[in-house]
Amino acid sequence: MSDAPILGPVNHIVDLDAASDFERKHTPFISAERDGDSVRVTIVVGHYVSHPNQPDHFIQWIELYADGAPIVRVDLAPVAASPDVSFVVSVPSGTTLRAVEYCNLHGLWAAEISV
Repeated sequence: MSDAPILGPVNHIVDLDAASDFERKHTPFISAERDGDSVRVTIVVGHYVSHPNQPDHFIQWIELYADGAPIVRVDLAPVAASPDVSFVVSVPSGTTLRAVEYCNLHGLWAAEISV
């Protein structure tokens, strides 16, 4: 089985300062607060620049990975659900968290942080 994404390439910003509004609109913002082994993770799409939330243009889902392993996914409905989610996960220090979101028009976008 190939490791290539089924839905197309995963987009990510290399340099936030040089990113376009289009890139900033789609890139997930991840924040994390650690309390022992528990980490409260918040993912917001549209943190840098507001993303539309309309029937024809919306964030369809958000996934969270820990060191490459999937740990949670949230499916979102247009209009009624905002692409702003929080989870509490148990991961050791030094874990890389990766948020991946899917815009129904512009595909996959990702960002990472180490916790």
